[in-house]
Amino acid sequence: MVILILVGSILFYREWRCNQILFLGDYHGENPGLYRLNLLYGKPILITPVLIADTTWSPDGNSIAFVSSADEIGRPPYHIAIMNENGENMQDLTEGKVRHYSPTWSPDGKQIAFIAARDYEGGGNLAIFIMNSDGSEQRQVTPYTYYSDLSWSPDGNRIAYSVFNAIYVVNIDGTQVRQLTDRYTDHFPVWSSDGEYIAFASTRDDPNQSNIDIYVMRSDGTDVQRLTGHPAHDRQPSWSPDGKKIIFESNRDSSDVAIYHIYIMNADGTGQERLIEMESNSPVWRP
Repeated sequence: MVILILVGSILFYREWRCNQILFLGDYHGENPGLYRLNLLYGKPILITPVLIADTTWSPDGNSIAFVSSADEIGRPPYHIAIMNENGENMQDLTEGKVRHYSPTWSPDGKQIAFIAARDYEGGGNLAIFIMNSDGSEQRQVTPYTYYSDLSWSPDGNRIAYSVFNAIYVVNIDGTQVRQLTDRYTDHFPVWSSDGEYIAFASTRDDPNQSNIDIYVMRSDGTDVQRLTGHPAHDRQPSWSPDGKKIIFESNRDSSDVAIYHIYIMNADGTGQERLIEMESNSPVWRP
């Protein structure tokens, strides 16, 4: 009986843990900040009211990396920072008068890749860097150009990213750059947990290049499939740990195109439904 209870408790914990998401939310201008939601039950819980962006769970789910701002009204410079999963113990990992973006954890949780500008006045001149998860031993991986939307592969060997809205991958030592898409309207790449697929957002099927949808392709860039087709912006996909679901943000139910909500769908695009009533965006599924 004790063994059955123990096994049941472990299974329940795994199910509870793997059904949690992070998102940025706002109750009509009241209580904006980073929220956590368990998809099995409950309501969104405010973790921190601090203005942050680009949140991402560590592989063990115990820490959150994010982009912090220099002050309370969101002005630059921006730094990569981490905090506990409950929003406590915030620590900046980068410093200086430089803009930093798009943190992504290595699968073992020991390193964080990010994008940084050459200097504060450098505008869009960016490169990919990797550092230890405590901020030490920062090293530049790629030359300076224009990068966005980093995602570290589950095998630990590659990083997916966008350049001029086409999707590429590069080895973590900066070698073997490979372009996966060529439509120049593709962004927000994110690996599935098994490394077989990459979900992304694109306007590739809209003649006016204005309507964003969610797509999925194999990790070598083949077999591209469109998952959403609503006349709205569907973007920022995030996979469930088992690869069966995808959450994303969309303004499809908003009279104001600037207001987004979070939706969920099966990995084949079926079963699309809204998850959260409050204004919400930038969803990230806990590993």
